[in-house]
Amino acid sequence: MGKDSTTKTGVFIALACFGVYFHQLYSYVLRTTHNASLNRNGTKISALKWIDGLSFEAPLIASLLYLTMVFVGPKIMRKRAEPFNPKALMLVYNVYQTLFNVYVCYLFVSEIKTNNFKVWGETCRWNDTRTFGVALGVWLHYNNKYLELLDTVWMILRKKEKQVSFLHVYHHVLLVWAWWMVCWTINQAPCVDMYFGALCNSFIHVVMYSYYAMALMGVAVPWKRYITQLQLLQFMVVFCHAVYVLLYTKCLKILPYSQMFVMANMLVLFGNFYMKSYKNTSSKRKTK
Repeated sequence: MGKDSTTKTGVFIALACFGVYFHQLYSYVLRTTHNASLNRNGTKISALKWIDGLSFEAPLIASLLYLTMVFVGPKIMRKRAEPFNPKALMLVYNVYQTLFNVYVCYLFVSEIKTNNFKVWGETCRWNDTRTFGVALGVWLHYNNKYLELLDTVWMILRKKEKQVSFLHVYHHVLLVWAWWMVCWTINQAPCVDMYFGALCNSFIHVVMYSYYAMALMGVAVPWKRYITQLQLLQFMVVFCHAVYVLLYTKCLKILPYSQMFVMANMLVLFGNFYMKSYKNTSSKRKTK
């Protein structure tokens, strides 16, 4: 079997896997929200069952399994002479992530436009007829955080141990819990702009995963350096949004405080990473 044939087989398997994943995901959504979606234009809407059943077991189990993989995976790969080359799977994964985040951005923007939401300061409820699409977008964004853990799998399989840094691992685990907390908190009481952080993050991921996909295809991409700058800008904007929510709205305080904590963490860690990378690049240029 030739190299091209192997690549095509890998792409086909990856597409099939993601097809099954999406089929199961949306089947679950439709099965648990058929009453809500049918009544969307009415005066009442059923509470979303996936939020009612939200518990901490999913992020806890995922975090434990993920950290076990991070600890054990590299040790297993050291015993293997050659790294795996999951290029075909990675390409499909990155294209999928790009399209998924484009869809989530579209979902949020269309809901904001349709319902004439304010940019900041819009009170949202899970069981509000106007915010059904927003609730769906937030829930999809949260669930995708589990799939994003595959970022680390690719690194381990390719023996890129240095890339599995504290920043990388902490970032992935923290965001699983952060978005679980968003869903859990909003289930307890109305909250403000529950979509804003997800919208910003989804937009950044469109840029980031499209870069990864094009890089895998050998396409020269000029905006690599600006990805981290965009991420830092995202953290600052979302932090400011959390301050606004805390000072000028009646949202549950735990959510803006949690958002400020997460964004401050990300600013420090990503800022430190950017400064080190920028200094290394600058020093190399000066020595030439």
